[in-house]
Amino acid sequence: MILSILIVDDEEGSRKTLRHFLERYCTDVQVVAEADSVATAVLEIEQHKPMLVFLDINMPQENGFALFNKIPKPSFQTIFVTAYDSYALQAIRQQAIDYILKPLNVKSLTEAVERARQYCTQQQLAERVGDLLVSLQPGPAPKIKIDLPTTNGFIYVSVAEIIRCEALDNYTSFHFTDRKPVVVCRTLGHYETVLKDFGFIRVHHQHLINPDHLLQYQHGRGGTLLMSDQAEVSVSQRKREEFLKSIRIKTAQKK
Repeated sequence: MILSILIVDDEEGSRKTLRHFLERYCTDVQVVAEADSVATAVLEIEQHKPMLVFLDINMPQENGFALFNKIPKPSFQTIFVTAYDSYALQAIRQQAIDYILKPLNVKSLTEAVERARQYCTQQQLAERVGDLLVSLQPGPAPKIKIDLPTTNGFIYVSVAEIIRCEALDNYTSFHFTDRKPVVVCRTLGHYETVLKDFGFIRVHHQHLINPDHLLQYQHGRGGTLLMSDQAEVSVSQRKREEFLKSIRIKTAQKK
C-alpha cells in the first residue's frame, strides 16, 4: 500500500528535510503535497485526500491544532512534528498516531510511518467491511441482486434470499428463502467467485453457503451444518478450519 502524505510546516527548509527523509528512509510513501499554513493545508487535503498528515504545531498565523477546528472529523491520520515537547499532551488529545521532535531522528520517523501504515490499513478494512454490511442490511437500502441464467432467459434474485448453492456436475442448484430451487447452467466455482464478496463460504466441493442462514454447526470429521431451510450440509475436512475462521470473523464484525 502506498501511503499518501501531506507535509504541513511554515518553514520551507523543514518541509524539504522531512520530504528528503521520507523519500530516502521510508518505503512505499508518496508526498502528494506540501502546505505552509493551516488554511493551505485544508485546501490540499480537500484536493489530494492524503492518508497521513505530518503537521507542524508552532506556526505563526494558526498553530497546527487549528486544523481540527476546520476539519473536525478527519479521514487522515496525523503525526505532529515540532521542536517543543510541551505540546505532547494536547497532541495526544487530538488522537495523533505519533509525535516526533525536531531535529528529525530517522528511527523515530520510520517507526511513526510504519505505525501510521498499520492504522491506515485497519481503517480502510473497517470502512470496506462497514460498507458491505450496510449494503446487505434489509430496509430502505436497495437489495443487491444477481442474475441467474435459465433455459428461458434470466431471473433476478436478491443475494440475501439465497440460502445455499449446491454443485450438480457442471450445473448449480440455488436454494432460496421464498421460492423453489433453481438449477443454473454454470459451475459452483463460478458462483463462489461471484458471491465471495457477499460473505458466502465454500464449505465443501459441492456446497457454497450464505452464513446469514446458518442455524447450527455440529462437530464431526469436517462437521455438519443445519441451514434455515432445514437442509443438512457437510463441511469437508479440508475446509473445516477455513470455515470456522470465517464464521468467527463474521460473528466478531456483528458485535
